[in-house]
Amino acid sequence: MWLKCKSYRTFTNGSWRPSPEMEKLIRNSAGRLQTVYDHAPYPVQNMMVSMRGWFLARIRYSKETAALLRELRTHEAWTAEQMLQYQLDAVQRTLDNARRWTPYYRGYPDVKIRDLEDLGKLPVLKRDMVREQNNELLSKAVPWRKRVRVTTTGTTGTSLSVYYSPEVSGKVWTYRMRQRAWLGLKPRTPRITLFGSRVIPPERKLPPFWVHNRPECQTLMSIFHLSAETVGDYVKYLQQHEGAVLEGFASVLGILAGLMLERSESVQMRAVFSDAEPLHPFLRTKIEAAFQTHVYDTYTMTEFCGLIQECEHYAMHLIPDYGFLEILDAEDNPVPPGKEGYFVWTGFVNDTMPLIRYRIGDRGCWLEENGQLCKCGRVFPRVIPTITRTSDMLYCRDGRIYSPRALNQVLKLAPSFRFCQFVQVAPDQLVVRAVSGMENRPDQLESLRRELEKIVGKSMQVSAQTCDAPIMRAGGKIPLIVQQVTP
Repeated sequence: MWLKCKSYRTFTNGSWRPSPEMEKLIRNSAGRLQTVYDHAPYPVQNMMVSMRGWFLARIRYSKETAALLRELRTHEAWTAEQMLQYQLDAVQRTLDNARRWTPYYRGYPDVKIRDLEDLGKLPVLKRDMVREQNNELLSKAVPWRKRVRVTTTGTTGTSLSVYYSPEVSGKVWTYRMRQRAWLGLKPRTPRITLFGSRVIPPERKLPPFWVHNRPECQTLMSIFHLSAETVGDYVKYLQQHEGAVLEGFASVLGILAGLMLERSESVQMRAVFSDAEPLHPFLRTKIEAAFQTHVYDTYTMTEFCGLIQECEHYAMHLIPDYGFLEILDAEDNPVPPGKEGYFVWTGFVNDTMPLIRYRIGDRGCWLEENGQLCKCGRVFPRVIPTITRTSDMLYCRDGRIYSPRALNQVLKLAPSFRFCQFVQVAPDQLVVRAVSGMENRPDQLESLRRELEKIVGKSMQVSAQTCDAPIMRAGGKIPLIVQQVTP
């Protein structure tokens, strides 16, 4: 197999990368593996999930990550001067390594980062440029065989390929463990997860709607089977595991919480962690009422260049040893505390695909602290993400409800399209609207349509079409799901 794979590799811009034929082979292999998993007996599915968990656990709970966690805990005692100096040194290291190893940055000025004004001498990197110069942004210091590729879409349907290494994955996980350590949680505290993995075949009608990752003490619940008819099964499982940690997408946790509150039910969980989506106040209120505990929010992204986490005293802190944050106006000038601007990140963790002054598209503002330190005692700056990504929900006739995060996973099948949106035009009709990018790939659009059809089931007809522009709302918002039917 290795010899065959080598024949499908091409040499581009001085580095080896998979050819289109090889990438297609990888996608088809992943699809076949999902098919095998879907048709396997339930005990075998649990075994397959645990096998993957074992490989992840070797990275997440290694000696190296344990040592990094101990080091990160010492950073919590920084003074403001120590924190700023660390960040300036980290920006300089990132820039020097990028200019040496990454083709895209070789033309960047050889700037010495002594203060914040020096950083302004570097250009701002836009998301469209990351899409167009994707291969040029890969570091030659990381060999191709160690690069892991993922596709991120956010909730707008804009596809972007991102690369990282297993070492980067371990580091990112360590920052997650540090936030949980603030609450007294240990690395393998039992947790129940509601993220986007398709862990249960779409056609399953009866519980269990979850599988178990034994090495990580984790239960993965399906977010594709939530409905008024099935919520009782979810609640019963949660009641049997009261006191565990609950984690997931904000919109999915909100759907589950809303269905529970309609039944006047609640379950006492130890803590809830929301990730990868805006945690709007109305969602926080529902989730905390349903699970009788506080929701701890996290702002992060697949590009691994920035991180904002909520501390045990309910403040959102920039994580300064993860990345450097600038908040700029439309002309790329810094904004004062309290004024909204665009997030511009320089990442310290992902050396596989370094991003310097990356304007991701999200917005927020610095909190006006007036010299007052957070009750947690850390000098990590406080930030208010005012993220503008928004979307509707998809409602199936059988009662299932899908959030944007439940459906944007399938967009990985259509990376060549600039935008994709799902428009519910009737209770039983869903239309995929795609805006072509550099190339028009009808095969990818058809693959996306078929996969979406599998998820929503036979009760809904799914069609696909290309268009010139996405459906936009006030303020330039581009929703992933466009709901044209009264639920």
